[in-house]
Amino acid sequence: MTPRHAYRRIFGRGALLALSVLLLAFASALWPGAAEAAPSAQSGGYFAPYPGGVTPLATSGVITAGSCKYQQATDNPHSPASDTSVHGWWIHYSGTCPAKATVTEYLQAYWCDIYGCRFITVASGKADVYAGGGSGKRATARKACASYRTVGWRGFVDVNLDNWSDPSGYTYSAIENLLCSPP
Repeated sequence: MTPRHAYRRIFGRGALLALSVLLLAFASALWPGAAEAAPSAQSGGYFAPYPGGVTPLATSGVITAGSCKYQQATDNPHSPASDTSVHGWWIHYSGTCPAKATVTEYLQAYWCDIYGCRFITVASGKADVYAGGGSGKRATARKACASYRTVGWRGFVDVNLDNWSDPSGYTYSAIENLLCSPP
């Protein structure tokens, strides 16, 4: 093999790897959780505390879907015992809405590796519920603690009205640094 062909072979593999990393980053930015495999310490990364604070956003603005006006809501991640959890629900604001909506809640932990730090989805929960929140009217995402190290956590919720066209979008919780590191 000539040096010229060797260079092409090496450069071609490097370009393919760079393109793969770029596409993975782009997909992750557009669709939270889309390209996330369950990370582990063996993959060279670690869960970490979130270094900065954010303004809490627990309830969306009013969302209009036809004659239905509603809001998405999520509480902040909390770690009551040996796990971290977060809840999501929907609130009927006004108009005619379907009786139920499918609420999907996501729980994310702050992950760092050679590509940088970002939130990754570690658990999710889905429930078909009536409006209002509270027991039996919310979805829960929960992840067990593997150790009691400080890790940054956040949740986000997506509400889809049953048999009703509604706009897409997520509502994020505040970020909490909790003494719970996922496995």
